[in-house]
Amino acid sequence: MITFIVLAGLLVAGALLLVLPPLLRARGRDEAEPEQAAIALKVLREQLAELDADLAAGRLDAATHAQARDELERRALEEGEASAASVAAAEAKPAKRWALALALGVPAMAAVAYVALGNPDGLDPAKVAGRQGFSQAEIADMVGKLAARLEQEPDNVEGWLMLARSYAVLQDYDKAARTYERVAKLAPGEPDVYADWADVVAARMGSVAGEAEALAQKALDLAPEHPKALALAGTAAYQRKDFAAAAAHWEKILARIPPGDDLARGVRASIDDAREKAGLPPLAEAPAAAAPSAHPSSALTLSGRVDIDAALRDELAPDDTVFVFVRGEGGGPPLAALRFRGNELPRDFSFDGVPLMTGDASVPVRVAVAARVSKSGNVTAAAGDLEGRLSGVAPDASGLKLTIDTRH
Repeated sequence: MITFIVLAGLLVAGALLLVLPPLLRARGRDEAEPEQAAIALKVLREQLAELDADLAAGRLDAATHAQARDELERRALEEGEASAASVAAAEAKPAKRWALALALGVPAMAAVAYVALGNPDGLDPAKVAGRQGFSQAEIADMVGKLAARLEQEPDNVEGWLMLARSYAVLQDYDKAARTYERVAKLAPGEPDVYADWADVVAARMGSVAGEAEALAQKALDLAPEHPKALALAGTAAYQRKDFAAAAAHWEKILARIPPGDDLARGVRASIDDAREKAGLPPLAEAPAAAAPSAHPSSALTLSGRVDIDAALRDELAPDDTVFVFVRGEGGGPPLAALRFRGNELPRDFSFDGVPLMTGDASVPVRVAVAARVSKSGNVTAAAGDLEGRLSGVAPDASGLKLTIDTRH
């Protein structure tokens, strides 16, 4: 019963443990450093699991959960960067490209973990929150049970995606790659799937060249600005000494990062390194960053009123959970979410000031806003849930009328 919450809590910190240690390790490096980093990341992993359990139990709202999770992810990235600080520059440059590829993939993974949170068969969040840690054997057992259950649910895209990521956390890259292949057949238009598939193939092969690069390119064919796919494609180009192409890929990533951000400085340094090797001048200095806004969500101010269709009102219980969330018009993980109770409908809503679940990523020009009534309280859609949706909406639209009028 606790499989989904535990696995969701492990995804972000576990993803960092997949690739960062072998990539950031250099010959002659002090063995105490990766051990210290692993201990620090283990603590962060447990804190992430507790956060997700609190969200599922209703002790945290979606906005508070997202803000706290963003902070933990930043700390996890800082641990990874600190563990790499003593690597010699000549040996570290290719590894830094890998670390960048992984780091840029973390926000997307966190969002997927949020979407996949919950077990359709029932959860006991209080029990999960009481647990302080899980052994590798326990995790492997949970993954095995999830795999067995999914054999009875061959079309459960979110479940198979969770399983693929879980295999990656366990460093079973063969099973992870095969599972991503299955997910890609179920959801052929999802760039995140191809980017993550490329990631595990690269981890298995020890190189981004070949199959991993081809998969990253498929992701870019679907979403030309996909950060993780751009990072992987840039790494592949750098490895084959096509430094101009590597710089071009990474420049697209840099355009999506606030100029004053620490990550922006690291990406800029990598770009200038590639440009120098390609015989190109360094990038022009970025303009001074404007004063940061109170929330990274300032571009998302969408507001309106949500209600349920009269034909379905009798099916709405006072204690039902109502989620209102915004995604990119083409799908993908939620950008932000709100949570209400059934007895609050009709209800005005606004995303002005709500922290983005995708960190500082830019908001698409067009978004979709949806509402879902969940009988279980889980964010994962289940058969029988009541839903409503508006597509092609500007992120600063106001006066929207969102009606829950269909059944999942």
